[in-house]
Amino acid sequence: MSGAPVLSVRALTRHYATGAGLVRALDGVSLEVAAGELIGIFGPSGSGKSTFLMLAGLLENPTSGEVWLAGERVSHAGADLDALREIRRKRIGFVFQKANLIPFLSAVENVALGLEIADVSPPDARAHARRLLAALDLAHRADSLPAKLSGGEQQRVAVARALANAPPLILADEPTAALDRVRGRQVMDIFRRIAAAHGAAVVVITHDPRSTDLFDRIVHFEDGRMCAGTVERY
Repeated sequence: MSGAPVLSVRALTRHYATGAGLVRALDGVSLEVAAGELIGIFGPSGSGKSTFLMLAGLLENPTSGEVWLAGERVSHAGADLDALREIRRKRIGFVFQKANLIPFLSAVENVALGLEIADVSPPDARAHARRLLAALDLAHRADSLPAKLSGGEQQRVAVARALANAPPLILADEPTAALDRVRGRQVMDIFRRIAAAHGAAVVVITHDPRSTDLFDRIVHFEDGRMCAGTVERY
């Protein structure tokens, strides 16, 4: 479907039954994200931000509603999550609060691993990984183990890993929470560059107000719902 949004979530809900009653973690959220767009999702803890990421990233099924990628319905209440594994691997890149690098692999090996799993030859995978690290100003750290990298460097390696398969959609959950102002700004600027240079749709869930000028749109969540009045070009 030509011109379709990279990500479209439609009336998405996720409800949990607990002893205290029904928890509406996400309650009827609809959102579209275009290629080349960087969107920030803000809201207090428990507002539904991370639940949104889990559903949009095909890591959980919604209670109701649908997730579409590039005009194709890929997730709904009855979807088979195991069958979506290949879509996640090829079309979605994830960046989390912790870099979660494999400690006994170098930076370049961490980035190349996903490519090798996808049957890219090790020499080609590592050559591509080095190009990605160089683009993120980490060429000089490519052969370093995670323990030898700063927090900001580890997070940039995690971003490179998320980009390895050139996914059209990047989802980031609190990627700057553990970083200081300077390193946090560097990581957010990388997302801005990825959206602009590669045409990826990038969604960043965050509490961090220090880089709001980089977003094309800012969406606020509260009590599992999107608040009215999305901020355009903050």
